[in-house]
Amino acid sequence: MGKLANISLKFVDIMIGVVLGLGFQWWPNLVEPWQYAAFIFVYIDLVDYWIDYSFSLKAFPPKRELNIMLDVAIIFTMFLYIYSTQLTITYFLVSFGAFRIIDTFSLIRARREYHPSGREKKFVHAWIAMNIAEMLYTAGLLIVAIQFAFSPLMLLGMYIALRLATRIIASLHYKEVYFS
Repeated sequence: MGKLANISLKFVDIMIGVVLGLGFQWWPNLVEPWQYAAFIFVYIDLVDYWIDYSFSLKAFPPKRELNIMLDVAIIFTMFLYIYSTQLTITYFLVSFGAFRIIDTFSLIRARREYHPSGREKKFVHAWIAMNIAEMLYTAGLLIVAIQFAFSPLMLLGMYIALRLATRIIASLHYKEVYFS
């Protein structure tokens, strides 16, 4: 790994810790049952995401400073994802969609710069496909949230079920939950 890659990995590790640590200060601001459920799910989701993301940072380290800015954008959207649990279900879904859009750009960068093969190619392609699926069903849930009178807890339940399904499908596609 080059100097830029080491800096990026250390920086992102620290920032993930900061984001997760800051999130705990918002627990007292939560009021609705869906907010508590979303908050707990987001923490589990982000830790799971970090397992795969740390692998991808090692396998596909940034080659330019601009790529580090993409990592910063991912961290920022992670922050929004946690923060949105204290707002509305609409903001929550929008923040998750933004998180997946930035993550997809990161995966496309890795595919374009590194031309992965074998196991890494399966990983990158599985997550690009799953991110697209997640963006589509999140957009659908947003439409439902805006047009119909579904309860936030019901929408969150649908979101969690779909999110778990795409996570399982992606893992089955590249045959692992995480890389070691």
